[in-house]
Amino acid sequence: MNYLARSTQRAMIINKFYLIIFFTILLTQTSIAQLKIGDDVSSIHDASLFELESTSKALVLTRVTNSQMLNIVPLKGALVYNTDTNCVYAFNGSNWQNLCNDNAGSFSIIDNEDGSFTITSSDGTSFTSPNFSDLKGDTGPQGPAGIDGTEIQQEQTVLLASTGQTQFTTPISIIDSKKIEVYRNGIRIAFTTIDNNTIELESEISCYQNDSIRIVQIF
Repeated sequence: MNYLARSTQRAMIINKFYLIIFFTILLTQTSIAQLKIGDDVSSIHDASLFELESTSKALVLTRVTNSQMLNIVPLKGALVYNTDTNCVYAFNGSNWQNLCNDNAGSFSIIDNEDGSFTITSSDGTSFTSPNFSDLKGDTGPQGPAGIDGTEIQQEQTVLLASTGQTQFTTPISIIDSKKIEVYRNGIRIAFTTIDNNTIELESEISCYQNDSIRIVQIF
């Protein structure tokens, strides 16, 4: 029994020794592991951790839109392919940098198709404009209405104003003040009617010598 016990103990010691050797080799191989994919996988440079080799296949980077890219905050050195700008971008630790353009200060403009656009500079910073379709100015004065079924005709006259002049005679009798347009030096201005053939410029409008006053009447 003592002999059997001693034999069993020696066998366990030997097995433990081989297990230690096996795991030591495994951990060593794992710590220095290199990986090569593609052609000639048996050859890899000593300084390479990972190599790709092929004459007929390519490495395809992660493909993302501009908005998707800007939502990713990866490790420094990460690469993606921006499908909106058709360029490769690298992350520098804080911003995405466009690698397709070496010129400092360059930028790209992307139409977001919602009334806004995004400007992205070469250092990865971007600015998105407001929706311009929602930006509207004040409504201008309503133009004279046409008469359905009849030909629209107009009569106009051009007068040279004197300094301080505010009243002018229309080319024909006034029937509807909404069918009169008055321009000073090419710019439409407001007025009121005094009588059937006289208009007066609004009080805040002043004329100077030889200002061109054009009066258009539609009938």
